[in-house]
Amino acid sequence: MKHLIYLLLFTSILFSCKKESYTNATVIKDCTGTYLRVLDKDYQVCNIEKTASFNHQEKVLANFNLLKQCTGTAITVPVCYMLHPNDGWININDIKKL
Repeated sequence: MKHLIYLLLFTSILFSCKKESYTNATVIKDCTGTYLRVLDKDYQVCNIEKTASFNHQEKVLANFNLLKQCTGTAITVPVCYMLHPNDGWININDIKKL
């Protein structure tokens, strides 16, 4: 029983110390959608409500996850007949002004 308590305590400490990592990025907005530009690659934002308060080409710190498919608010955005090459969908967990 004592070992189980130590194991649970160690596990909770281990997971509570996980740090979020932020990446320098630039918000890109055009008629095809909203993107984060990271190291010269554009990633289309699935949950665009997270970027609503940011302007086009604004520098930010962002914490995000890559997605295989978007089911968020970006799907309902009107799309123009312009191509914006990108490297996939992302879901923003947190975003801050730089």
